[in-house]
Amino acid sequence: MDFLDEFVAVRETATAAGGLVTVEVDGTSDLTGLKLDPRALRLPAVELAEAIREAFGRARAAARQRATQAIPEVLKQDSLELNSLIDKVKADTQDDMNTLLSTVDELTRRLDRLKRQ
Repeated sequence: MDFLDEFVAVRETATAAGGLVTVEVDGTSDLTGLKLDPRALRLPAVELAEAIREAFGRARAAARQRATQAIPEVLKQDSLELNSLIDKVKADTQDDMNTLLSTVDELTRRLDRLKRQ
């Protein structure tokens, strides 16, 4: 399971309006479920919307807390892979920089020769 899968696997639910509204989110705060008790539809639209926002906010906060707790463990598991990737990016960046500097150096020499002519 990779880093993003850890977040997506987190599920948290919360209720509002006395249990008439239930919201489920994953660790990335995506809404994964919404259940409305038929009695919730009797609420004024403003109250129903507020209940959904309230339940969503609670579920999102709980999911973020669980996902945040999972971060250190995931990073420990992937630290060798992450270090390897960082080393590769450094090497590629250094190669690109050397190529760029070499090209700039060559262009500078050519410009100097053209100025002298």
